[in-house]
Amino acid sequence: MLAMLGLLVAGLGGALGRDAPAALEASYKERIQGLLNASAEAAAQHLSKRLALKSELFGGYEFEYGEQVRWLHGCLDIVVDRDSVENCVLRQLQALTALCGVPLSKDSKTIVEKHVKHLLKAKSYPSLGMRLQQISGASVFVFQKQPGSSDVDASPAIQASVLMAAARCGEALGKKNYLDDAESWFLGLQKIYPESLWNESFISYHRSAIMWESLAVTALHVGEQSSFHEDLEEYLHRFEAFLRRAWEGNAEYWSFASARALAIRWPSKAAKKQRLLLKRWATEHVDRFLGRSESFRLQKGPEVGISQGILARIGGARYTCGPLQGLASLAAMLMDAELVQVVLQLLEKDVNRYQLSQLNPGPLGEGSETSETLGAFFRDDDQLQLEKRSSMRVDDTAMCLLAISHMLEALTAIKGVVVNTERIDKQEEL
Repeated sequence: MLAMLGLLVAGLGGALGRDAPAALEASYKERIQGLLNASAEAAAQHLSKRLALKSELFGGYEFEYGEQVRWLHGCLDIVVDRDSVENCVLRQLQALTALCGVPLSKDSKTIVEKHVKHLLKAKSYPSLGMRLQQISGASVFVFQKQPGSSDVDASPAIQASVLMAAARCGEALGKKNYLDDAESWFLGLQKIYPESLWNESFISYHRSAIMWESLAVTALHVGEQSSFHEDLEEYLHRFEAFLRRAWEGNAEYWSFASARALAIRWPSKAAKKQRLLLKRWATEHVDRFLGRSESFRLQKGPEVGISQGILARIGGARYTCGPLQGLASLAAMLMDAELVQVVLQLLEKDVNRYQLSQLNPGPLGEGSETSETLGAFFRDDDQLQLEKRSSMRVDDTAMCLLAISHMLEALTAIKGVVVNTERIDKQEEL
């Protein structure tokens, strides 16, 4: 019998190969979709409750379960020796965006709408340690550099992430007017991050990729005939070229955000002339992750058969939702058989091992889970030690929900095939 009959991703009887068309055995596809849908529903319910804790606006940032059991609700409650206000804001916006990528229950929809209206109409965001500032007709979001400090700063990644949250959630709620103020936010981004500063203020490829993904999502929802769309596409085109040069100059660069951005830009009319480049760049993301510059073959399970690349450094048994956010989208774009198999195996492992449920209490211990924590994802011990925390942070769940929702979208385009197991058994007997 085939070792993993469910993961038949290269066509009946075909050998696994990077150019093989992606297909799944029908019963396996049905099972994995059921697992991922149930996981996404639980994670979305958890995030909804979490964001609405305390002030009912951007609460529940981090739950500590170590020596002291407590909630750190806002971005001014962070532990400053291992976190920053800027990172907290980005993670809370990511959580809101993740919620808007899945079907919303009535309660979740109410919570999301309240948060987005708060972003659109307020000038101050106490839970985020952030406020909106007008500069020469542009709207700039500034955040406190440290809790208790009057010093503020602006972040291109935050500016772009607010745009993405408004665009994504506006679509989820059927509110096109949520982007009415987006042009002034984009003007704010251009003011704090003009092209002349791209090289000078380059912090990391990943942080820049977050901005690229956010703007790519926003461009999908801006009217194509507007001057705003034209300006946004021009900025995107130049920024993509800048990041491509950075990518080519450093073989260690990789980001789930740039992987996701490539998948978003792929069907774009504005990127039509760049299709070959986008596909090559997307394939390079997969190759760097899997380390498959030479022939690569996946064996049984996510913990064996993967010996090179970024995945080898992470470890197949560890929490892998982070990179899967982008790779799941590339699976839909490239229809790469190996990638589909890797992503599905790793996602199933993440759900079974790292999502809190009544059967899996995780680091909280049996009987310690609550209605506020059920459905949450948590990190592996090695990562927690590296980050010097014993906690479940909002992005631990947001990243998994994003990865799952992107993979569920990819699965709609992957064929389910019925396998004649009796015929296979007879062939193996010969």
